[in-house]
Amino acid sequence: MKIQYPVLIEKDSQGTAWGIIVPDLPGCFSAADKEADILDNAREAILLHLEVLEDIPQPSSLESIDSAGFTIGLVDVDLSQIHGAAKHINITIPAGVLARIDAAANAAGMNRSAFLTEAAIKKMSS
Repeated sequence: MKIQYPVLIEKDSQGTAWGIIVPDLPGCFSAADKEADILDNAREAILLHLEVLEDIPQPSSLESIDSAGFTIGLVDVDLSQIHGAAKHINITIPAGVLARIDAAANAAGMNRSAFLTEAAIKKMSS
């Protein structure tokens, strides 16, 4: 499952580095020497921060963030990277429900496992 976290970006006073703050994750910040590295460094910091959290917070809307003095960016984060290795399980689902799951997964361009995992993560996060 992929989500986008907003980040606040600022250039340091000497103009030689960039600072990155993640408003939805207090204490999560990063830096970059090159502008091209800002989002990758922020993504790494976000993933490391999320690994230690029990509940993964939903990203705020851009309108709700006070970005005065900052440039705002969005960082794509693949939550499957923090949930560990996949494990095979055996479950029983009514045939009609399974057909609907498969149709929805196919429409979303996903396989059944990815679809069920994303749905479960969303449900647990709400």
